[in-house]
Amino acid sequence: MQVSTLSQSMALRSSINSMRAQFDDLQRQLATGLKADSYAKLGTDRNMVLSLSHQLSQLQTYTKTISQAQMRIEVSSDALTRVADIASTMKTTSLTTGFELVNGKQTSAQVTAAMQFDEIVNLLNLNIEDRYLFGGRDTQTPPVAVPDAMMNGVDDKAGLKQFIDERGQADLGVDGRGRLELDLTGNAVTLAEDAAPSVFGFKLADANSTLSNATVTGPVGLPAEIEVDFTGIPVAGEKLTLDLALPDGTTTRVTLTATEANPPAAGEFTIGADATETATNFQAALDTAIQREALTTLTAASAVAAANNFFDYANGGAPQRVDGPPFGTATALRDGTDADTVFWYRGDQTGTPGNNTIAKIDDGRQVAYGARADQEAIRDTLKAAALMTAVEYADDGAEANASYKALTTRVGTTLNFAGKQSVESIVTGLGLTAATLANTQDRHDNMMSVANGILGDIQNADPYEVGVKLTTLQTQLEASYQVTAMLSRMSLVNYL
Repeated sequence: MQVSTLSQSMALRSSINSMRAQFDDLQRQLATGLKADSYAKLGTDRNMVLSLSHQLSQLQTYTKTISQAQMRIEVSSDALTRVADIASTMKTTSLTTGFELVNGKQTSAQVTAAMQFDEIVNLLNLNIEDRYLFGGRDTQTPPVAVPDAMMNGVDDKAGLKQFIDERGQADLGVDGRGRLELDLTGNAVTLAEDAAPSVFGFKLADANSTLSNATVTGPVGLPAEIEVDFTGIPVAGEKLTLDLALPDGTTTRVTLTATEANPPAAGEFTIGADATETATNFQAALDTAIQREALTTLTAASAVAAANNFFDYANGGAPQRVDGPPFGTATALRDGTDADTVFWYRGDQTGTPGNNTIAKIDDGRQVAYGARADQEAIRDTLKAAALMTAVEYADDGAEANASYKALTTRVGTTLNFAGKQSVESIVTGLGLTAATLANTQDRHDNMMSVANGILGDIQNADPYEVGVKLTTLQTQLEASYQVTAMLSRMSLVNYL
């Protein structure tokens, strides 16, 4: 007969099972480092754990987005910093290098510009993590055409050099007078714009005269004309000044001064014996001056206008080509097409260039960042390098020298970015965005640290506390097992 009763045995067994379960749970806590293996076992703390875990997941997503944006901004900033350096160097070089042809057709500044042009194209076609940085929302297409195609064309598609050639023919006209017509009737000299109204060549902007015995009228009419009617002979030193508008939006001035010298110097006309002879001399001098101006400033301005036609299109537009052939008598521009023209920019053209990438960096907060190759300052730098690269000279004569000076002056003006956004300001904008991202990341890091601390306090088991409990519980279990063993062996005989 057993001394222990059934109820005693059952109670002891239940106590041992409970301690065993506690022992197993403590071993799990020691192995996993967690107080519970399910949210339900956390009791009232489970809601806080779920909320903090969700917040941490959101913060980790924002952190990943910020990290990607920071990398893209850093690479973009480095690339554009180099573009800005090129713009500064090119401006200085173009304005300080003399007109000396080093390869028979270009100056050293132009040869250098060709290398800088290639470098700018490579920088604008940067690809990071299978993503083109300067194509706006279109991240899978190289945004800028390769240098040779842009310059020389490809597959019957016109490049910049062809644009410059066709525009040059249209602006100079078939007789090289910049689409102006010069006529002498009696004692009256008339200078008029092309009879067929066109967007090309010189445009008569203004006329100012100190000539005595001469009546100057205009510019008047459509097409505009200026008339100089000699009623007698002027006095030496008196002059007529004409302002001529050029295709690139600038103006040039032609001045003719009356002189008694025969032959006259450049910019002068000889006073004749009477009004008729004086008018004839004036017409000849004006004709020479117009043709020289056409070969110098008009040629340079025409090349700039052609570069503008090639590069300056946006929002789904197209390069503007001379509507020809024939080009020398053309009167209008037309849209280039994919079939006949190289489109230098193939990226996204929607919206305002720049800031086309949107990153969500916090609850209810987004930042727009980035830069696009067709952004004005970037485009103008590329255009200036391309223009310097494309223009060539047949000789090193006086007209070529003057035309080169007119071209480099315009390139320098473009790269001054006066009153416009510069490449440096784009880099500055990227830097400000990077600072915003860094500040936001610091705030996220602090929040994640606090959240992880709270979660740790709720979820993580203290290994020292668990170890003490295990040791205590192990001792209790061993004692309980000993008592159980003793009770199982106890009988009435043993008891007596």
